[in-house]
Amino acid sequence: MSPAPSKDSSQIQAMFHDISARYDLVNGLMTGGRHHAWRRAAARDAAKDLAGGGWALDACCGTGDFALAILREAPGARVAATDFTRGMLDVAKTKVGTAPVALGRADTLRLPFRDGAFRTATVGWGIRNVSDTAAALRELARVLAPGGRLHVLESGPPQGCLGRLGFNMLCRGVVPWLGRLITGSKHNAYAYYRDSVAAHLTAAQFADLMRTNDFVDVTIRSFAFGGVTLHSGRRS
Repeated sequence: MSPAPSKDSSQIQAMFHDISARYDLVNGLMTGGRHHAWRRAAARDAAKDLAGGGWALDACCGTGDFALAILREAPGARVAATDFTRGMLDVAKTKVGTAPVALGRADTLRLPFRDGAFRTATVGWGIRNVSDTAAALRELARVLAPGGRLHVLESGPPQGCLGRLGFNMLCRGVVPWLGRLITGSKHNAYAYYRDSVAAHLTAAQFADLMRTNDFVDVTIRSFAFGGVTLHSGRRS
C-alpha cells in the first residue's frame, strides 16, 4: 500500500463541503457514468435484505444517490442516510424530496442509533475516508440486527495489469487535474482521492478486516478491472 494521506476529521469535512456542489458531476466524468451501475448492483443486494420492508442505513451517504437507489430496488423500505459533511447533506436534501429517506448529520464512528436498528447497511465510497476503518465496521455491525448484512462499495488499488494501467493513467494524472478544474477545490480533494485510493486495503485485506470485526460470510464482487469492489458480509 502507498502511504495514507491525513484523515483528520475537520480536514475531511472541509474538503468534501468544498466540492459538494460539483461532486456528482466529477464522479460521472471520472467513471464515465458507470458508478450508477455499480451502485445499482449494490442496492439490489441490499434490497434482498429488505423483503417485506424495514429500515436500511446508508452511512457516509454523500449526496444521497445510494439511499435513493435502495428505495428504487426496495420500494417498501425506509432509509436512514447519514453523513458528517453539511454541504453533502444539503445537496442530498434537494434530491430526496418527499422520498422516505431520513437524512441526518452523523459520524460513522458514532452513529446515533440503537443496537440492531437496521436490517441492512450500505457505505458507498466512504469507508476509505473514516479515520479508523475497523472501528467503523464494528459500529456498523452494532446497529445491524442479528443476521443483518453490510454492503460496502469502494475504490481501491487494482491488482491486475489492466487495472493498474487505468489507475496510473486516470487517478494519478487526469482525475486530480479534472477535479481541481471543475470544482476549484482549495483543499486539493482529488489529489487526496488519488492518494487515499492507492493507500486503501486490497479487496482481500478488506474482506479479512470485515471478518475480524463482527462479519461472516464475506463476499467480494469486482468492477472496473478490480478498481472498484463490492464487499458484502453478514453480522455475526
